[in-house]
Amino acid sequence: MRLHIGLVARLGSITLLACAAGCISPRDPFASEPRSLPPPIFTERRAPENNGKSAESKHEVVQTSASTPTGPQVYTPEEAIHFALQNNPMLQAVREQRGFAQGGLVIARTYPHNPIASLRTSGVSGPQVTNYVAQAHSITIDVELRGQRFFRQDAAYAALTRTEWEIATQEVAVAVSTIRAFNTVVYRQRKLEVLEDTVKLSKGVIDHVKALVDLNRLRPADLIVAGTELDADRAQLGQGMAALAVARADLRRQLGTLDDSFTVRGDLDLPVPTTDYDVYVEAAREKRPDVQSRKFAVTEAQAKLRLQVADRYGNLSIGPSYEYNETKSNFIGLQLGGPIPVINRKTGEIIQAQATYARALADVRQYEIQAEQDVQAALARLTAAQAWVKSYTAEVLPHLLQAVRDMNLLFEKNDPGVDVLKVLGVQRNYLRAFDNYQDALYELSQARADLAAAIADPAVAIGLYAPSTKPPAQLPPPKPLPAPVPKKDQP
Repeated sequence: MRLHIGLVARLGSITLLACAAGCISPRDPFASEPRSLPPPIFTERRAPENNGKSAESKHEVVQTSASTPTGPQVYTPEEAIHFALQNNPMLQAVREQRGFAQGGLVIARTYPHNPIASLRTSGVSGPQVTNYVAQAHSITIDVELRGQRFFRQDAAYAALTRTEWEIATQEVAVAVSTIRAFNTVVYRQRKLEVLEDTVKLSKGVIDHVKALVDLNRLRPADLIVAGTELDADRAQLGQGMAALAVARADLRRQLGTLDDSFTVRGDLDLPVPTTDYDVYVEAAREKRPDVQSRKFAVTEAQAKLRLQVADRYGNLSIGPSYEYNETKSNFIGLQLGGPIPVINRKTGEIIQAQATYARALADVRQYEIQAEQDVQAALARLTAAQAWVKSYTAEVLPHLLQAVRDMNLLFEKNDPGVDVLKVLGVQRNYLRAFDNYQDALYELSQARADLAAAIADPAVAIGLYAPSTKPPAQLPPPKPLPAPVPKKDQP
């Protein structure tokens, strides 16, 4: 009896040690951070002063509920990006991918999970049997002898870091899309303001034409022509209001809010710090999260390839065993087992892992080339947009503005060769050019957004860097027509 108790005690100690070796997991499964985490895609920096105005932002987000978050009543570009990063529903869904990667890290740390217990009891009968219940028990656990655990953990760490970079990629995309939508709202507001100025000008023209008709200086037909011009302007005003409503809806979608009571405050003409191609290419290689995620995909694929190579012969299964036979004899020993690598040495799995690793390397090169192409295309668009804006600010708008002033001066002096319709035509040409100037500014803002997306830095799109040149001042819209002055020979 004492012998049985001692054997059971020794067997129990061995069993507890085997179970502890296979079941103990870290106290905090996420105690170790990934080896390289992506930097924050947006840092709070003050915008430089521009034309005596400073783009101040409070960085306050007020959320009343999960379904209808509300933010500041007046959005600056910086505040809009911050609010979108916190409330965009697509981002909230994408960020849940982090849980899958963290679960993979826990799996890599706790493998091979649990030991395997085998318990066998048999009834025995025969002429020399002294024990009619024979027992055989064993506990085994897989033992990795080729460093598979470290390769598995390396792959899990790389997968977690790759997931973080993929989330950062989506955050950059949302930030750039938000600034595009923000600039579109600003652009549509300015276009609507130009249309409103045109309507005001047409209404003033009608009043002047009526007065001149009463003075017999114009014919009634001129009043009809002026009325048709006002109707055409009013029709365009409705179109501008509809375009602004669509732009605001797009911005709300990026912000993840249903609140439409906000206003925006921003500028479309914000020069970038430099246009050096090499500077932006280097920034794209270092900052673009999609490039970094592909690099960690290479690390992950390489670790999985090493795991397949190390695991091609399988693992040993080792553990204690105990048997109590029909003659009341006790057997205590060590059990070893494992696969015989004769037919399958996981050659196919190794080939697939090698192909995955080669594809990951090719993806890195593909994304690097794509980043350089994006920078090249963005700079080309930016250069063309800057030339377009400069043509308006340096030549077209100043000349037309001077023409408006000259025509108004001649009209005030009652020049016989100048009538109200000619003055109206010159002012309409200026307003049309001023409207096209807003198109050029919008194109410039979209080119900056392309450059920000190419180097994964939203600060370029909202002017948080000190500009290399001071942007030109906004040219004013034309003033209303002066009051008609009757000629001296008229009563």
